[in-house]
Amino acid sequence: MSKNGVTRALSWPSWRSAAKSLIAILAAAFLMLGAQLPPADAHAELVQTTPSAGERLSSGPAAVELAFNERLDPGGAKLTVLNDASRTVAGGTPERFNEGKSLRLKLPQLEEGNYTVSYSVISEDGHPVSGAFVFTVGNPPNPPDNARLDPHAQVGHHHGGAASSSDRNFLMYAGRIAYYAGLLLSVGLVFWSLFRNHAPAVREAGERAISVAGKSLLLAVLVYVAFSLMDLAQGEPLSEWLRILKETTIGRLYVAELLLGLAAPLLPSLGRVARAFWAVVFLAIESWSGHAVSFSPKAYAIALDFVHLAAAALWAGGLLLLFLVWLKERPEAGRFALRFSQWALAAFLALWVTGVLSVLLFLPSPAYLTYTPWGTWLLVKAGLTVLVVAAAILIRLRLRRGELPRGAMIKADFGLMAAIVFVVGILTYQTPLPPNKPIYYHQMGTDMHMTLRVTPNVPGINDIVLKVWLPEKDGEPKQVRLLLIPQGREDVGSIAVPLQPYQDEEIDDFPDFAKYTYEAKGPYLPFAGKWTARILVTDANGNELERETSFRNY
Repeated sequence: MSKNGVTRALSWPSWRSAAKSLIAILAAAFLMLGAQLPPADAHAELVQTTPSAGERLSSGPAAVELAFNERLDPGGAKLTVLNDASRTVAGGTPERFNEGKSLRLKLPQLEEGNYTVSYSVISEDGHPVSGAFVFTVGNPPNPPDNARLDPHAQVGHHHGGAASSSDRNFLMYAGRIAYYAGLLLSVGLVFWSLFRNHAPAVREAGERAISVAGKSLLLAVLVYVAFSLMDLAQGEPLSEWLRILKETTIGRLYVAELLLGLAAPLLPSLGRVARAFWAVVFLAIESWSGHAVSFSPKAYAIALDFVHLAAAALWAGGLLLLFLVWLKERPEAGRFALRFSQWALAAFLALWVTGVLSVLLFLPSPAYLTYTPWGTWLLVKAGLTVLVVAAAILIRLRLRRGELPRGAMIKADFGLMAAIVFVVGILTYQTPLPPNKPIYYHQMGTDMHMTLRVTPNVPGINDIVLKVWLPEKDGEPKQVRLLLIPQGREDVGSIAVPLQPYQDEEIDDFPDFAKYTYEAKGPYLPFAGKWTARILVTDANGNELERETSFRNY
């Protein structure tokens, strides 16, 4: 064997040993390096917000800022800020700063309210991250809900505290229908009396109608107020009636309506200015006592209601006057019908515009029309007004051909007006929003029991209680999280509720289970809609436990 061959044969085991040692060293270095690196599934996490989650500010911030723990993908960031009506007040592509780790979105001047900041970003490793948080400007009240619209709550009572008989309900609705009929017809006839160039037959019919309508309105106001107080007092003695009239806003409005009702029989003796003042004040008082006063902006809501009532009165009073003139002098009725049809068209346009704007103000979405009797009756009213428009078109076509309106058409138009007034009398006692009910969700399990309470479950500020029972042998949980997720809103991320432990005094223990209790209070349901509450618990062993329930508020 050659010398080189001997050397190669002798050196082979040592090379093999050296290779094994090198591999071991590299493997150890790789493991040490791996221990220093973040996990492969790590992604960007939100570490700070300005304003902070749940913060209450005295005035609106100039911008919102979000800081993450790592750089973000330059093209994947999106911020949206919504108000408590879930409408966008700011949005779009935010400004990036702090080496691409932070985002800033400028804001317009924010009014008092609760605001939701929803974010959607992509971390540098391509992982999508989304979520939301809420901050508050000023000290806003919760948005109007069924309880705030209930007149019983406005006088310090709970609706349904005293059972109402069917006879009392019938009398109450009959009184309201008579009241609104008297109000609209009296005010409408006053409006038409302000025209100077009426024919003698029209003026004479109008004055007689004002005299009768004024006396009828006084009787209707007395009945309406009496039955309303009977309903609000809920069986209490007359002293409660006096308290409501003296100490509550709705009671003072009843007093004003009584005084205006007492003046109604005097209308024939009043001049044009006094009549106009009476009509405007009565409509203003009625607008102030309706649902509009509970919505913001209040002045806008009341103005819509005022214009709506004024247009309805102009149409109703004019139609009654046309019917009375038609009964006495058909040719004069035809001439008055030409004038009436022009004003009726303008009145109906005002009715439809103000009606639509009021619905958009009262309801978060048109779908709410199907949730309550108020919405049902409003749809019936809308259907009746379509029939009125059809009847008006037929009458107008005959007038253009120089023909008098047929009696059947005028009677049908008058009958539709009576039906609309009937619906209005019922509609005004209903509330546009369904009642909200507190959430009480409890679920048992072999690995966990849990209870979630949300009170009163309204858009805005709520009290939240979360109780978790885990097996005693498992020990205290590492983490308990509550996420509130708006359903059907892909543009809004999940809102993390900042839970705080508290000492629970309720006796609700389970054998072999330990109880852990948490609470939070704040605007974590910032707007109305369907919500999913997701409870995420990490036990002492690192096991992930998840429960969820769905609910809605209005």
